[in-house]
Amino acid sequence: MSKDLLQQPDIQAFIRQYQQHDPAALRLRFAKQHPDWPWPAILNQIKARQKAEGKLPGWYATPGIIFPDPQAVEQASSEVTAREKASVVAPGYRALDLTGGLGADSASLAQHFAQVDYVEADEQRAALAQHNFRALGLTNIKVYQQTAELFLQKATDSYDLIYLDPDRRPGNQRVSALAHSRPNVLPLLPRLLLLGRQVLLKTAPLLDINATVELLPNLLQVLVVAYRNEVKEVLYLLQRDYKGPYTIRCVELFEKRKYDFEFDHREELQEEIKISEISDYLYVPGAAVLKAGAFKLAGSRHGLYKLHVNTHLYTADKHVAGFPGQVFKVLGIAAYRKKAVQALLPDRQANISVRNFPDSPEQVKKTLCLRDGGNLYLFAYRNAAGKPEIAVAEKVQDRLI
Repeated sequence: MSKDLLQQPDIQAFIRQYQQHDPAALRLRFAKQHPDWPWPAILNQIKARQKAEGKLPGWYATPGIIFPDPQAVEQASSEVTAREKASVVAPGYRALDLTGGLGADSASLAQHFAQVDYVEADEQRAALAQHNFRALGLTNIKVYQQTAELFLQKATDSYDLIYLDPDRRPGNQRVSALAHSRPNVLPLLPRLLLLGRQVLLKTAPLLDINATVELLPNLLQVLVVAYRNEVKEVLYLLQRDYKGPYTIRCVELFEKRKYDFEFDHREELQEEIKISEISDYLYVPGAAVLKAGAFKLAGSRHGLYKLHVNTHLYTADKHVAGFPGQVFKVLGIAAYRKKAVQALLPDRQANISVRNFPDSPEQVKKTLCLRDGGNLYLFAYRNAAGKPEIAVAEKVQDRLI
């Protein structure tokens, strides 16, 4: 892709004017009028901008930004999660982003560190990052176009923080083990901890946390970040010479609120939680809490009871503020039978969710002859006696905490 061609004012104006249109249709409509334009690159920009609008709104709104391929935008950190993880570490003088990519993480780190070194093996992505950092007014980022391994081998400077987000799809093949990502972080760890006071490692959300922590020395904290109740990032913060126990921090981000829940992993193992039949309120833990495995502490810290040892739903006879998840007012409960449930849902419509239940949401909907949607919520779960049960509830208004 020619960066210079894409910067032409008429092409930039075209991209912005038609950034919400179907790219294929645009080429059919305008290619004959502008036969000398780099149409594959223009259409890639439009596709990338469509992906970036919600994910990278600051970049999307900045004149002069040129995105790499749409896949790079899809794989990049969102602005909201990049800001969250940059806030995990104490501000310092110098940070290193060894897997620069699009540059969203480097841009966020640049708000907390006096200098950021951005490293990217791909020549085109590195050139575009350099251009975009200038467009964003970020003058404290220095770009290096080389592999992470080569940079580490040559590096002599020390860093307050080294950040890595290894490629989890090398060769377009999704990997399920840390050692299969590129670069392979494990053999680099001694060098990373020699050069960096702290190392922040991002992994695939699907990787098992318990198995991963066994591979990482000097682990200070595990951070699980969810956005709109979907886990987006799992990060591991290592600190040179640290030998103590690690904590797990769960952050649930929404547009106007944030839940932050932190615990020592040993607490969860030792904790006991009481089991109870469902009461007036139902508490549904957020995605970050579930990923982190805080199946007991999420409830016990707020004085809640669990519906079943394997049903990760909690209950209380009152509304408890500060729970790291969603809260519902129970309107009624019924056995898993069509007539009994339909008596609670005269419109035969609900948002269906299952926990520790023999049937899938689709099977529940079919069995009970219900439609998706509406303002009511149906929870299918095993109760304290281990029997299938249905609760119909309405959502309690979310509060900023």
